[in-house]
Amino acid sequence: MNYLDSSALIKRFVAEKGSDRVRRMIEKEGPIATAKIAYAEIHSGLARKKREGALSAGQHALICRQVESDWHAYVRMDLTDEVLSLASVLVRRHSLRAFDAIHLASALILKESLDELVVFAGADERQLQAAHKEQLSVMNIETC
Repeated sequence: MNYLDSSALIKRFVAEKGSDRVRRMIEKEGPIATAKIAYAEIHSGLARKKREGALSAGQHALICRQVESDWHAYVRMDLTDEVLSLASVLVRRHSLRAFDAIHLASALILKESLDELVVFAGADERQLQAAHKEQLSVMNIETC
């Protein structure tokens, strides 16, 4: 199972370094998992791109519709007490930002529940190093 954090998943919708790899993962490599917080993070990132002029109003509206259309195809990890508890440990252990820790906790709980390989894909090096230290396979989506 491939787990994409928000920095990787947004590349599905906007052309950035790593976008081609994300599209291939989604189209050819089976189910994609992410945390439900990615929904808000992606919309926030798209709004920022619109504000900064990287997306026109029309492009923004089209991409937002595509996010809505695609969202239910992903395995979406709930923000449970278990995820929050593990995230608080990960914040302290690896000096992660809150949402990065939530993504990592979600991927770890997914791996435990599936009892199979989970590849954690993202673009933040600190988060990827933490994922590696927590025994996840990692993929820097921008350099693979």
